[in-house]
Amino acid sequence: MEAHPSFVFQYHKILEIMKQSITSAMVFLAMATTVLSQEAGTKKYTEMETKSLDELYTEAIEEGGTLILRAGGDKADQADYYLDLFKARFPKIEVIHSVDLSKYHAPRFDSALEKDAKEDVPDVIQLQTLHDYDHYTERGLLMAYKPKDWDKVYPDYKDPHGRWTGLFGVSFSNLINIDVIDGDNAPRDAMDYLNPELKGKIVLTYPHDDDAVLYQFWNLKQKYGWEYLEKLVATDPTWVRGTSMPYVAVNNGWYGASFTTSWAFVPFPNSPARFMLPKEDYFLTWFQTAAIPKKARHKAAAKLYLNWMLSKDFQGKWLQWPIRMDVETPGGYKPVHRYNTSAADFHRFMLKRDMIERFRFQMEQLIGPIEGVSPLEMDYSTKPERR
Repeated sequence: MEAHPSFVFQYHKILEIMKQSITSAMVFLAMATTVLSQEAGTKKYTEMETKSLDELYTEAIEEGGTLILRAGGDKADQADYYLDLFKARFPKIEVIHSVDLSKYHAPRFDSALEKDAKEDVPDVIQLQTLHDYDHYTERGLLMAYKPKDWDKVYPDYKDPHGRWTGLFGVSFSNLINIDVIDGDNAPRDAMDYLNPELKGKIVLTYPHDDDAVLYQFWNLKQKYGWEYLEKLVATDPTWVRGTSMPYVAVNNGWYGASFTTSWAFVPFPNSPARFMLPKEDYFLTWFQTAAIPKKARHKAAAKLYLNWMLSKDFQGKWLQWPIRMDVETPGGYKPVHRYNTSAADFHRFMLKRDMIERFRFQMEQLIGPIEGVSPLEMDYSTKPERR
C-alpha cells in the first residue's frame, strides 16, 4: 500500500525541522564553547580589595604620588573638609583637585575621552549627576574596582560590579538661624514656608539651575500640586544661584531659613545655624558618588582615595549620612533608610532627562530667568538681595 501523499509531505517536513534544530543546537553549542573558553581566563566578578591603607599608600607613592580629582560642587572650598583629612593621613600624596558643577565636569571628561587626551583624564570623577555613571558604565569607560569593606556599603548606592560607588550621603532640608527665627517656630514642612511672618527671611536656590533642587520642587509639585509652587513663589523669597549661598546666608544671619541647602547634623561651635529635617514631608538625599576611569594615569592613588573614603576612619567623621551600614549616623540620627527619603529615587529621577528638561523650563517660566554670576565666582562676603 502506498503512503498517502500528505503523509509523505509531513514526514519530509518533520525531517527538515529536525535537521534545522540539530544545526541550531550545534551552532549554539559552538558559541557557548567559545564564550566559556573566553571567560575561562577572565574573572567573572570583581573581588574586593584586601590590602591595607598603608600598603595602598606605598603603592601610590611608588606610582608617582599624585592624585587628580574632579569633585562636583558649587563652592571652591567644598572639598576641603575631606581632602584635608586625606592629606593629613597621606602627606606624601600630591592632591590636584578642582571643584565645579558636576554638569561641567562631566562634559570635560567626555571631551578628554573624545580627543584621547589621557593627560586630561582625572584619576577619580566624583559627581552629583548620577545619570552620568550609568552613561559611562554602559560604554565601558569605568574601571571595575571594589574597595575594602565595599560589602558594607548600602546596596542601592553602588554598582554591583564595582564601576562606581557612593562615598558619603548629603541631604537638603531646612536650615534655620535660631537667632533670626525661633527654633520652635521654624518652618519644617512645605506649608510652613507660606507663613506671611517669614516674608523677607527666606533664601532659596533657583531650581532650574540645579538638578538636586529641581528634584525638591518636583516632589513638592507631586504632593501639593502646582498651586503650592505658585504660592511659594508669591511669598517673594530671595533667589540665588548655587546651594552654598543659602547656608552662608543663613549662618551669617542675613536670612532665617532655607530648604535648598545642607549643613552638618551636629551644629558647629558658636554657629546659630541648625539643620532640621521635616516633621512629615519627604526630603532629598543622595550619595556623592565616585569612579575610576579606565584611562586614569594614577590608578594606585585613585584606589587609595576610594579606600580611605570608605574606611571607618573617614566615615565616622562625615558630617551627615555615612555610606556604610556599620557606621553610626552623627548627632544621634537614625540610619538613612529610617527616614522619609530615598537616594535611590533621586538616582531614578536623574535618569529621566526629558522630564527634567521640561520641568526645568516650567520653573523658569514661573520664577523667571536665572540671574547672577556662577556660584563658583560669587562673592560670599556680601548678602544676596532680592531681585
